[in-house]
Amino acid sequence: MVKPTLSGLRILIVNDDSVNANGIKALERIALSITPDVWVVAPEIGQSGKGFSITFDSIIRINEISPRKFSTSGTPADCVFVALQQILSDQKPDLILSGINHGANVADFISMSGTVGAAFAAASQGIRAIAVSQHFTRECPTKFHLVEHFLPLIIKKLMSVSWPDQVCMNVNFPEAPFSGVSGIRIANQGKLKVTWNVCQKMDPVDRKYYWIHGDYEHQESTNSDALLVEKENCVTITPLQCCYEYTEYMEKLEELFATNV
Repeated sequence: MVKPTLSGLRILIVNDDSVNANGIKALERIALSITPDVWVVAPEIGQSGKGFSITFDSIIRINEISPRKFSTSGTPADCVFVALQQILSDQKPDLILSGINHGANVADFISMSGTVGAAFAAASQGIRAIAVSQHFTRECPTKFHLVEHFLPLIIKKLMSVSWPDQVCMNVNFPEAPFSGVSGIRIANQGKLKVTWNVCQKMDPVDRKYYWIHGDYEHQESTNSDALLVEKENCVTITPLQCCYEYTEYMEKLEELFATNV
């Protein structure tokens, strides 16, 4: 059921940049401007690139930082499950906000994003979730003026309609002043040509260590989230589902294995 107002919502905030990140502090302020019932459960250290990973091989600890604010030793998805099953077991949240991520989560990078992974975790449990990310090319942002301006309206509109099951929303903000924003666009998940580089370095005691980073080029697309955010300074919204089936190849495989020989 769609609630007539937002003031009665219970909102859970998670992220992948850690409980102390600037982005999650800004998101908490935004959520508190909507409803007083706001909770934060986030990783104690950065968990970027963890996707929808779950901790199976070690324990998870919870630390209460202040009323309604907790850190965990787990991944972003762990934070969602810990919150739903333990911290907020008496009353589940109506909405989970994940972010604000320090960097856009678009195109091929969506699958590895801990920010989006937390939103997928929420959707898997029937909870509405919005992943929120801020693109930047220079220094890591400390203020999020565009998000604070646009996100309350986006939340209000999204919460006014029904959502399909197992679907979350991925929202990305451009690196631009207010005057440079080209509006809010509903975008396709883009496609990038990504090259992963593994760089070898030496530490101060002459031991090798390695650093992985990706270089990418845009593939042609008129409605790509990556292009709209990075090149056209649009705020983008993309509905996502955690489904990996490649339907277009099913018929070919059925023909190939029709004789079971």
